[in-house]
Amino acid sequence: MELKRMSICLALFVLACISHCSEARHSLVRRGADEVNYDELQNDEGADDEAQNDAEGNDEEDTAVVAKIVTQSALYNVTIGRTVRLECLVSPATASVVVQWTRNNTKYFIGTQKDYEQDLASYSVGDRFSIAANSTDLLIREVRPSDSGIYTCGILQFKPVHIQHHLVVVESPRILMFTATNNGQLVEGSDLVLTCKVSGSPPPKIVWSRGEGNVNKRLQENDATYLGNTLTIKNVRRSHSGSYYCYAFNGVGTNQSEVHVVVRGKPRVHVERTVVNSAIGVEAILECAVHDDAASYIRWYKDGQRIEDSSRAYSISSDGQRSNLSVIPRHDDDFGTFTCEAENEQGSHNRSIDLVQSPVLEDLQVDGPKISLTIHSHQPVEVIELQLKELDGDAEWKTLNVPVPQSRNTHEYQVDYSLEDHLSNGGKYEVTVKVKNDKSWSAHTNPAVIEYELRPQPIQHASVLPGGSAHSLESTPIFLATALMYLLVRM
Repeated sequence: MELKRMSICLALFVLACISHCSEARHSLVRRGADEVNYDELQNDEGADDEAQNDAEGNDEEDTAVVAKIVTQSALYNVTIGRTVRLECLVSPATASVVVQWTRNNTKYFIGTQKDYEQDLASYSVGDRFSIAANSTDLLIREVRPSDSGIYTCGILQFKPVHIQHHLVVVESPRILMFTATNNGQLVEGSDLVLTCKVSGSPPPKIVWSRGEGNVNKRLQENDATYLGNTLTIKNVRRSHSGSYYCYAFNGVGTNQSEVHVVVRGKPRVHVERTVVNSAIGVEAILECAVHDDAASYIRWYKDGQRIEDSSRAYSISSDGQRSNLSVIPRHDDDFGTFTCEAENEQGSHNRSIDLVQSPVLEDLQVDGPKISLTIHSHQPVEVIELQLKELDGDAEWKTLNVPVPQSRNTHEYQVDYSLEDHLSNGGKYEVTVKVKNDKSWSAHTNPAVIEYELRPQPIQHASVLPGGSAHSLESTPIFLATALMYLLVRM
């Protein structure tokens, strides 16, 4: 009974709910048909679209591909004035990939656009730098030494990557200037400074040399002082005249330049003989030569007095740098000291010649124990005196007279003499000679050294007589007597 009552109540409750919900739906339909708010509907749809787009965008970010650079870092050696292309190949090559080129932390390009925040002119870039068409490579035209450096190609992305290229601009050496002090015209005693300015990349090294004959001889540390691109030779002499060379090299190429140096100084006078023999009425020719690159003025003097060209007592003949003085003595006073002097802008120099009547000796030669010499004397030679002594110990001079040759060639005597009989001991000897004619003695020759070795004497063997000789017979009794004495003693 109670169960029946509860079932009836539940059925009534359900019917009431159905009726209320039906009225509400009918009311909403009517309101929607009469006054629809389209703005609210659009806003609701937009919110749904944004939510959907946000969801899709997050998926793309999570699945984005990171670009990479395929090109490897490299070293570029480029000759000056050429064009170089620094490669930077990117994968994948899409329009969204942005490449940036920098050099030594200086930005050059972002994509294909120059970085105008930097003063490109100050880096000598100008229009020589560009991005190669349809690529991300950096193109540099007419490269200069200042373009050398490290170039970086990087990708601007969430995870940046980059590579570096090393560009070296090379250039063969060029000699810009090679000069010498005073254009290579120097005076003895001054300093020679050579300057050789060079360019090239890498910076060239310099080697200095000097022409000697047909060979260029490299100058060493003790030949000059070196500082940078200069060479200095102090207190130059005539021997420093010649061609000098600057040789530049850097591994790319070589170059060479030449400068000629002339060192001028006081003239140098040379005479053939310092002593000349003559006689009254015999002509003597005194010869003088001047060594100098430029012409010098030559003068002659007699005992300090200038000899004029117009003098009748003397005759002067000159040919370029040579001058001869002809003298014909008339009296003893015409003999004496004659001087040849040469002068140029740097100074003067002279040498003297003695004109004498005494013998003049020359060419003392030694060959083992033999000596030879030449005697000049227009007067007859009377005595040839030779002095000899051992070099070792306190030996005294020994005086020897050498025979005077009977024959002579005009006014010359040729003497050849062997001292073997006078060399009692082996070893070293010193020898000198002087000669007298009917006027006076000559001066001693300069000492010459004789090295002499004694010859071994042959051994004298004792004579052996035959058994039947007298010597043999005489020795027999002596032998018998000796034997008998021996026997008596034993008994």
